[in-house]
Amino acid sequence: MSKLNRLTKNLYLLFTLSAVGFVGLLLGIITDNKAWQIIALLILGVTIIVFIGALIQNHRENRVIFRLQRAVKNLNLQTQAKPVLVRPDDEYKGLADEINELASAKDDEYQKSLAETTEIEKIINVLPVGVMVVDQAKDVIFANSQMEDILERQIKPEPHPYTLDIANYELLTMIDSVYSDHQSTRTEISEVSNDPKTIDVQVVYNRIKNSFHLVVIAYDISEVINIKQMQIDFLRNASHELKTPVTAISGFAKTLLDGAKDDPESLTEFLKIIDQQSDQLTSLINDVLTISHIQNHESNAAEPLLLRAFVDQEFKTQSNQIKAQNIQVENLIDEEFQVKIDSASLRRIVRNLISNAVKYNRPSGTISIDASRQGSFWYLNVKDTGIGISQKDLARIFERFYRSDESRNKQEVPGTGLGLSIVKELVDSLSGKITVRSQRGVGTTFTVRLPYID
Repeated sequence: MSKLNRLTKNLYLLFTLSAVGFVGLLLGIITDNKAWQIIALLILGVTIIVFIGALIQNHRENRVIFRLQRAVKNLNLQTQAKPVLVRPDDEYKGLADEINELASAKDDEYQKSLAETTEIEKIINVLPVGVMVVDQAKDVIFANSQMEDILERQIKPEPHPYTLDIANYELLTMIDSVYSDHQSTRTEISEVSNDPKTIDVQVVYNRIKNSFHLVVIAYDISEVINIKQMQIDFLRNASHELKTPVTAISGFAKTLLDGAKDDPESLTEFLKIIDQQSDQLTSLINDVLTISHIQNHESNAAEPLLLRAFVDQEFKTQSNQIKAQNIQVENLIDEEFQVKIDSASLRRIVRNLISNAVKYNRPSGTISIDASRQGSFWYLNVKDTGIGISQKDLARIFERFYRSDESRNKQEVPGTGLGLSIVKELVDSLSGKITVRSQRGVGTTFTVRLPYID
């Protein structure tokens, strides 16, 4: 309003000065009065100067108004507004200061909200669950990296239909149901992606004022289910393995008590069988206890040892079994080769690998062991010329109680079925890796890679 009043006054002043100047100039020309003419020209000059000054002032005011309008617009758009700078004597100084204070307060609030949002996104991104937010328009507006891993596809950051990311029919049906019923739901879904997985999925309906969105929370429980299945398999297999020696011991003991003890030949034969089955039972119990110790992370401190002498000692420990098979052993490890490791764990590894090489070797076969260092790792190779392992069995030989169909059915090879499983868990506990190469009728090579500790 003040600007309109000032503009009106300026127009009146310009009109008045112009009228006076033109009238004075006209009278001076008519009367041929030079003084009137000069005065009139001066008045017109002053009028022009006032007009130019008014234009400049109006331009300055328009610039200030434009900056104020832009600042207010930025506030409405929730974007950062630059401060409006005006002269101390400008009539808009108070208004500019108020807008600047409001912009500063809103910018602080925006930065705080942005920091909180960023922090929340960081937390969501490190959660072990997949999170996807779908708005009312059925567009994905957020998804963390875990959801990408579960769906096995890259999710675009810009809004897009959720059907572009989700291919599983059951999950799509869940989301559509929540959109229709406005009720949260939860279930387990299999095969969400190309790989077989079991996912615990919860679709949460969340209303905010006049709109709503869905939060899809997915957690891969495949490992949990696998562990449960492994526990069931372990109990079933352990019961099966325990049943055989216990049944044999109990049966032959009852036979002896029923009168077979009076026959010297039967007595000796049955007692040998009971002794063998007792050893089998003891071996199984020791293997189970070993697995328990490994899982409880019970290990000793690493100590330096000469590997060749260490392996020779293990060959001597199993010399009776080696001689019974007439097997030739070759220790190809350099005498000065030294490693630093938990000796108890390494002893179980080497003992089980040598025992395995003896059991599955052919008569008059060969076992050779060598070792080498490559960078920050050292490698132990145990090679035999035995019956080998079929390709269908290679992927499962480290499973607990697993034996090939041939050895399980015919019981050609004695053992608990836990030896290689123990080796695998011991190697894993030492931050190592074990691999196997084998060919039926040719032989098998186990390679253990372990960190080299200076």
